[in-house]
Amino acid sequence: MAINPPVPKDTRSRLADWLEVEALVRKRGVAARGDVLRLYDFMSDDGHDLETDEVTGEILESEILENDRSECADEVLAEIEHRAKVLGADYPFQLSFERFQWSIRPASQVDDNRMMAARACYLFCLLTSAIRDDRIGGAAIASLRRSMERYFQAVATDAAAGIIYGEAISFGSPRPGGTGFHPALKDASARMRLGRPLQRVPLWSSGKEKDAGIDVIAWQDWRDGRPSKVVMLGQVASGNNWTDKSVKNDTHRFFEWFSERPTEHFIPSIFIPFPLHHNCEPREGASFEEVAFATASHLERGFGLVVDRLRIVEAAATRLATVDSGIETSTLTLLNGWMDDALTLAGESP
Repeated sequence: MAINPPVPKDTRSRLADWLEVEALVRKRGVAARGDVLRLYDFMSDDGHDLETDEVTGEILESEILENDRSECADEVLAEIEHRAKVLGADYPFQLSFERFQWSIRPASQVDDNRMMAARACYLFCLLTSAIRDDRIGGAAIASLRRSMERYFQAVATDAAAGIIYGEAISFGSPRPGGTGFHPALKDASARMRLGRPLQRVPLWSSGKEKDAGIDVIAWQDWRDGRPSKVVMLGQVASGNNWTDKSVKNDTHRFFEWFSERPTEHFIPSIFIPFPLHHNCEPREGASFEEVAFATASHLERGFGLVVDRLRIVEAAATRLATVDSGIETSTLTLLNGWMDDALTLAGESP
């Protein structure tokens, strides 16, 4: 099926996501400024979402609508330029200019392991966001969603290890091998060499615990092997309800399973596959960067360290390309296979 388009008044991040996905699925591999402008044309031709004067109710003149079209395209360009500036060569698209037009296309393939990992992480997160935002649908979408959640947790675990230059465990349920909560807790404590889990399942336990709200555990060891380590406890959120998932609200349940807590101080974190400013809208009298900066500050107070798509690319790619065994082709193979399925569902093979 075709990509479901956004509406012109959508946020600049959502519009940029849509344009990037279009560039991936088209045979020519190009999406451009004209595609953004045509969103307005389509709405006008269809008789929907025409802008009217708030006082008179009359349809606004074409010159005003043309200004809106151009401003929308400029905002999308600003978003793409922001992504390209932050990620540099890790950004998997190439931005080109010709006279007054601009376009994007998938970047040329590279032989650098780290860069390949970075681009794969970005594209996986992009398509995950596209499914979340209903850009991609179809009969097989339920299966894609299930595997998407598992793979995103794996990517987030690599990102957590990359951030603190340490080790990380994917603790979220379901775990590989179907390990139960209590055995998994004992294993995590032993690997961290921190804390003392309860030896027996407590009488207050429901017996149905999954992960106590903790999806990722990461730590940085010292040579002396003693406590007082850098510890990160993270939540992974790929859905629309991510603002209801602060790990800061769940850690007390997690620590109840220890007779001796593994740490008193830790880094709470949340991993999301879309840009941190994905929902940011323009505010009168403020630049977009001011709005995005204020939003990031607000979210940090509620969630701790927010690791969004652009940060995941940087941190996970470093980890994937520097593990002892070399680049983890198994993880990347899973991501690439999933992305092929997602793009096929969207309408065309890449």
